[in-house]
Amino acid sequence: MSFSQQVVQPAVLEGRSMVVLYGSETGNAEDIAVELGRAAERLHFQTTVDEMDSFKLADVLRASLVIFVTSTTGQGDMPKNTLKFWKNLRREKLNNTGCLRSLRFAIFGLGDSSYLKFNWAARKLQARLLQLGAIEFFRPGEGDERHDNGIDSIYLPWYQELKTSLLTNYPLPPSISPIPDDVQLPPKYSLELLPTMDMDMDMDAEHGGHAGAPAPAQTEDELRFLAARTKNAARSHVDHPLSAAEQTQADWRRLNAHFPADIARRDESFEREHPREFAALDKHNILKDHPHKYLLEPAAPVLGSPPADMLPIPDTVVATLLSHSHAAPPDHWQDVRHLTFDIPLLDKAYDEIAGFASHLTLVIWPKNYPEDVNELILQMGWEAEADTPLRLKGVPRGLYAHNGVATLRHLLTHNLDITAVPKRNFLRDLIHFTQDERERERLGELTLPGNEQEFYDYTCRPRRTIIELLRDFTGVKIPYKRALDMFPVIRGREFSVCNGGLSLKEAAKDNNLRVQILVALVEYKTIIRKPRQGLCSRYLKHLSPGIQLAVRLKAASGTPLVPNWAWARRPLIAVATGTGIAPIRAIIQERDSYKNTADTLLFFGCRNRSADFHFHREWMEHPEVKVYPAFSRDRIEPDPATTTSIVPSSDPLTVAVNTVHPVQYDAHRNYVQHLIRKHADEVGVLMRQNPIVCICGNAGRMPTSVRSALLDALVISKVVADPEEAEKWLANPFNVTLWQETW
Repeated sequence: MSFSQQVVQPAVLEGRSMVVLYGSETGNAEDIAVELGRAAERLHFQTTVDEMDSFKLADVLRASLVIFVTSTTGQGDMPKNTLKFWKNLRREKLNNTGCLRSLRFAIFGLGDSSYLKFNWAARKLQARLLQLGAIEFFRPGEGDERHDNGIDSIYLPWYQELKTSLLTNYPLPPSISPIPDDVQLPPKYSLELLPTMDMDMDMDAEHGGHAGAPAPAQTEDELRFLAARTKNAARSHVDHPLSAAEQTQADWRRLNAHFPADIARRDESFEREHPREFAALDKHNILKDHPHKYLLEPAAPVLGSPPADMLPIPDTVVATLLSHSHAAPPDHWQDVRHLTFDIPLLDKAYDEIAGFASHLTLVIWPKNYPEDVNELILQMGWEAEADTPLRLKGVPRGLYAHNGVATLRHLLTHNLDITAVPKRNFLRDLIHFTQDERERERLGELTLPGNEQEFYDYTCRPRRTIIELLRDFTGVKIPYKRALDMFPVIRGREFSVCNGGLSLKEAAKDNNLRVQILVALVEYKTIIRKPRQGLCSRYLKHLSPGIQLAVRLKAASGTPLVPNWAWARRPLIAVATGTGIAPIRAIIQERDSYKNTADTLLFFGCRNRSADFHFHREWMEHPEVKVYPAFSRDRIEPDPATTTSIVPSSDPLTVAVNTVHPVQYDAHRNYVQHLIRKHADEVGVLMRQNPIVCICGNAGRMPTSVRSALLDALVISKVVADPEEAEKWLANPFNVTLWQETW
């Protein structure tokens, strides 16, 4: 296939429009929505892609066709950016009105079959749309993250069938053909270089004058511009000081965090990392700038840690890192860190967030490292543009810049995820930006329908990053103006807060919250020689106490756990593995702040007692908590240091009864599911008392195995008579509140 540099605008055809609406927590549903929108554009649909909450029902009805793409979060819940739309859709007054009878829609759901309520968000949305009279123009699809090739296993065949169906059932006029894949679509976003002092001098020279000399003016606008520039230059001199009012206004602009010049003046390190930011001066304060701005030879970028400046992200506060410690020995297979932050409540009192204090999440936005940013700039040939201010005209959702102005280097550092695993669309678009026929051929092979396994083996399986892919395709030169269209946006990472109750109030006297998180850093090896590191893991790993960063504190999505005295008096059966203990610890600490707290059974799984038995010393302070630890890599032997509250696990395979749900893969291991069966009688006692059951940890086979063990425990303890009744019993919210958080 021959790929062209030509850009083709879709035709404007009356009555041919499509809206693709997504609900997404992690960005996967958004990625699919964008791909569907691009496919629709190639079929000459006037296409809009946006999150559900950006649309009203009346807006949706104006489109010829609507595709909904949504993930499921929490316990079968809708994603956060769909809640307003979903609330409007569920209004009782819409019942039996047939108000959506003119709507033609399709829906694709993203789910994880390890959850009991698999793809519930998509199913609920589909059912409500049909109930209100909407008609499906194409069959629904349900992707499963647990499949060998993830969501793509179901999505890609569905996607191909959808395109065929659209072209068949909504044919184009004979004179118009679909836009082929080898032709570029117009960009969605625009980057425009702003005039700088260097550019002014170059422009003067082009007009025949020496650098700094006024150019011959041709229009009144040019005359006004030159007069203002001369005036401002004169008034910047010490012999022509500003008036008091002018100086106050200039200082305010200079110190305002949202004024671009402030970015360039934060500290000396910024000058070294952004050597050409002298172009961002504001007119009245030249003599107040850091002296490094006036070096004739700008310093080379420092290949150190990411800069400390923060983006203007809505609903964030500036947190201070108080402590950063290792939570596992240095020789342990996993690097686990325990971080503590002070977070200001600003105008909020502690009681205002107490309604979700049992399960908070902390959102942190990581940054790229200067060495990676510099490598990409050199690889793409962006040296001339990298540090020149850019005006951003339209930006992807989740990208933040001060007053819509940033440099390319700043965008690559703070906003664009250049170390993400590339999506299929990224490879497909790269074909337009290389003149090397071998590279075009190889990129084309990787993105061909039917070559999904080869694409997966090249990108996802080894976790190859965008930067590493571009090293393989050195002929690729992406125009800087396409950066916002090509690279994904860095998303905030959510971490379960691992403390609660009184420990949150340790800094309350300063109107701060003392918040802790337990983080397992993502570091591993694949067939690629260089070890893999997650973007946020690398960022957090090198944070030092005292550093400040923008964070968001919020309630975890989908949690049914509302702290109050009645909640604390219900028994708790908690099952956690690894860092899944974080939200469980917060819940236990929160319950401890109430009187007459009910009993807690904690089944905690890790590898070694001496390495990753997190917070084990604390459980002795909670007499109502009985802990059964499962050490999967330790020899099973009596522990001489046994206490009454921590019960050592013995041979998990010596359960005296036959299990109803035998699991083969975990034979001869010591896992939490074995202990649940072994202590089924204790589980049964609490199961009869309307307990809260929490399952937290790895999202692999653990949740399914734990659920099977709970069903077995119900039968073993004679709470129910048989497995069928156990299934019904566990699914009944009047018997048990079941909450699962896995990743």
